[in-house]
Amino acid sequence: MVTGSPHRRGDVLSRAENQADMLVRKIVSGATVLVVCLAWAACAHQTPPPTSAEGADVSKSREKAVHAAVSHLAKEIHSPKGDVAVVSQNDVTWEDSCLGCAKTKEKCTHLLTPGYVITLRVRDATYEYHTDRSGHDVRLCGQAEVTPPPAPVAAPAPTAIPK
Repeated sequence: MVTGSPHRRGDVLSRAENQADMLVRKIVSGATVLVVCLAWAACAHQTPPPTSAEGADVSKSREKAVHAAVSHLAKEIHSPKGDVAVVSQNDVTWEDSCLGCAKTKEKCTHLLTPGYVITLRVRDATYEYHTDRSGHDVRLCGQAEVTPPPAPVAAPAPTAIPK
């Protein structure tokens, strides 16, 4: 119980209310700063570039996937591996476990699957392979004949102009 004059008691209560009010303001300000910092950190999050070891792993996985596709194609068309040329190889994330290349009546799980699309050529035909990142799942997804370029048209022989 506070003793003394009523005026003094009001000062003590007023001071306590002010201190409580200031404490609440500090807590709210601190919480606001914390929320802003967390929001900024979430927005600013970036995946760091791969270390050289990770880059080497990706390179090895790409080599394995290309080797698996070349081996599969050579076996499929009964051709030596040396006849198979790699036209392109690109990173891709497939939308399903079938690597975007489902076989008839095959059930595919909707699952993001990192891998490669690899284009190979043998003589006048190109082949598109879809693989997973490890090269364990390799699928021939398309074949197209390469259209040879048109033969050059011979220019007409110059004719002599009579004098």
